[in-house]
Amino acid sequence: MRVDDLIAAMASLTGSSAAPEVLGGDRGDVVVVRVGDVVAKALPADTDVAALTQRLEIAAAHPELFVPPLKSLQFVDDRPVTMWPYGTPVSQADPDAAPWEESAALLARLHALPVQGPVAGAPERIVRAIRALPPELPHADVVLRAYEVLPPLDMNGRALIHGDWHLGQLVHLGSWRLIDVDDLGVGDPVWDLARPAALFAAGILPGDLWARFLNAYRETGGVALTTSEWDVLNIPAQAYVVQMAARALVTGLQAVEPLVEACRRIVTTHENGDRG
Repeated sequence: MRVDDLIAAMASLTGSSAAPEVLGGDRGDVVVVRVGDVVAKALPADTDVAALTQRLEIAAAHPELFVPPLKSLQFVDDRPVTMWPYGTPVSQADPDAAPWEESAALLARLHALPVQGPVAGAPERIVRAIRALPPELPHADVVLRAYEVLPPLDMNGRALIHGDWHLGQLVHLGSWRLIDVDDLGVGDPVWDLARPAALFAAGILPGDLWARFLNAYRETGGVALTTSEWDVLNIPAQAYVVQMAARALVTGLQAVEPLVEACRRIVTTHENGDRG
């Protein structure tokens, strides 16, 4: 099915007569369309439908944490389509005003829920980003080498986690709530903190914002950090640096230089026998 036909079919599922607006740019395997106050998201045809159904059920059961789905799972051809109310995303213009404390509290509360659902998708996202990186791109050799020197990425499932958390996974709909349940499931909660940790370690996220996020997570009773934070965050944060660098090289949507430089440091520390 052509993308235009897919978008039209998704729009018809919403029941709205508003003109569809594609959100999030061209992601290839995922298409997100806003139609009035409804957002429809088409996932790849090979999506695990049973796991996705469990994830939708978890979101529906916890509307205090998640934007709840509007309908049960729909299909366009063989592609599953989820539907959600539209919420206001986090503004990218003022990082200081972003809901760092609110997001940390949401994650801490999520991690305290009963362990249930499929395996979370966090490490697999790193693998997919590496597989999608053409080795002939400038600096790809550095990023690929950084991935090679990482130890095996272990989920060690012990909590319910988002699996792909960053500020883009928040919207305001009466209150700040989580969106995008595609990787929701059982895993190590440290993975939900690892992306902002990676941005801090790469020099992209200012230290005061990282401290605000981390302190709020701890103060809300977050269970991920049972010891010094970098004892548990170090390897997942390095993995996210590698993923973000790979995606930045392919898409150009993120600053490349600090991520590539962070990959060089990862290679140096591991080749010297130092995990830090």
